Amino acid sequence: MLPIGATLIAALSVSSALGLPGRQTITPLPSIEVTAPRDVTSVKGLNDALSALSKKATECVKAGGKPETCQCSDPQDLSSLRRGYESLIKEHPDWKDQLVTYQYVNQEGRNISGTLVLQNLRRQLEALKCQ
Repeated sequence: MLPIGATLIAALSVSSALGLPGRQTITPLPSIEVTAPRDVTSVKGLNDALSALSKKATECVKAGGKPETCQCSDPQDLSSLRRGYESLIKEHPDWKDQLVTYQYVNQEGRNISGTLVLQNLRRQLEALKCQ
């Protein structure tokens, strides 16, 4: 099992020139642009929590820990991530399994764009069995 936050990118191409029967074209997830300041703060906070937890799990694995153990080594941050996800989906049920994009201005005054694939996050949280 990959550490939480690990991303698997699969490149799939379907060419009608190949004439492969039964092949379907892949439809990308629709993107929801988050613009309300409160929602941007929520999505950014969720993404930050995921990044922090992923960093800690990665450091644990690099130090020789087992991925299964390292994913669960910070129960407080994991619990915070779960609560943040559940709260966001409760407030915006139509965002479940969607790709959300957001922008904010950082402390240096730079415009930063972010993307969070809520479907991947949900799957990772569901697969994560900490005891």
